[in-house]
Amino acid sequence: MDVTIVTEQGTHLLITCGGRFAVIERRNNRLYNCHHGKREGISLEDLSTVSKILDERDWTDQAIAQMTFDEVVARGTQLAERML
Repeated sequence: MDVTIVTEQGTHLLITCGGRFAVIERRNNRLYNCHHGKREGISLEDLSTVSKILDERDWTDQAIAQMTFDEVVARGTQLAERML
């Protein structure tokens, strides 16, 4: 699986594979799914194994994925600002 990072901010990554897009989280040297409450992670070492944490319904078109990415990043920023 040829996965490419489109953009990243904080711990979140917008990735693409075969014209489909998804949002994942990178923390503690692991990658995690940000969709549907799934929280099992995989090793950060091999992005090509992302299919272990993402299934078909986690992938979407670019516009929806970008909107989701922007929303997740904004929530993280707001949380960080409240914690200061």
